[in-house]
Amino acid sequence: MRLTLSFILISVACFGQNVQVNLNLQSVAIMDIEPNSSAFDLSVNNPSDAGESVQVSTNNSKWINFSSAVLPGVSRSVRAELSGGAINGLDLTLTALSYSGTGAGTLGSSSGQVVLNGSPQTIIDNIGGAYTGEGVNNGYNLSYSLSVSDFTVLRSESKTLTVLFTMIDN
Repeated sequence: MRLTLSFILISVACFGQNVQVNLNLQSVAIMDIEPNSSAFDLSVNNPSDAGESVQVSTNNSKWINFSSAVLPGVSRSVRAELSGGAINGLDLTLTALSYSGTGAGTLGSSSGQVVLNGSPQTIIDNIGGAYTGEGVNNGYNLSYSLSVSDFTVLRSESKTLTVLFTMIDN
C-alpha cells in the first residue's frame, strides 16, 4: 500500500493601504453653577430666648458642574473668592462637598471648608480630564454657611455679596 500526500500551496497577494487620521483635542475648561446662578438668602436669625446666641443659616442648593480636558501632566483647580466686601462680625464659609453624579474621569477632590474673603481659595483640586454630569445632583454640591466671628462688631445690616468661581491650571 502506498500513501501519497499532496500539498497545494496557494499564494495570495494582499495589498493594503494606510490612512492617517489626525486627532486634535483642544484644552477644555467649562464650568457652571446649577440649577442657575441666581441669588439666595442667608440670614442671621434672632435667638428664641434671651441669653442665647443668634441662629445662622446654611444653603446647599447650588452645584458646580464642569468639563475638563488637560495636557498630559497638568491638573486644574476651582477657586472661590468673595467680592463686594464682607459683613463685620460674620464669616461666610463654603464647602464643596464630595463629588456625586454621572460623570467620569479624574474629577478631583474637595479641599474642605474655606472661609471666603477677597483672595482666591481652592475649593476643588487635582481635576484632570473629566466631566461631572450636568445639572443638580451632578458635580460638587456647594454648602454655604454663615457663622459669627466677632459679636463685638456685629451690627444689623443687609448686604449683597458675590462669590466668584474660577477654574485654573495648577
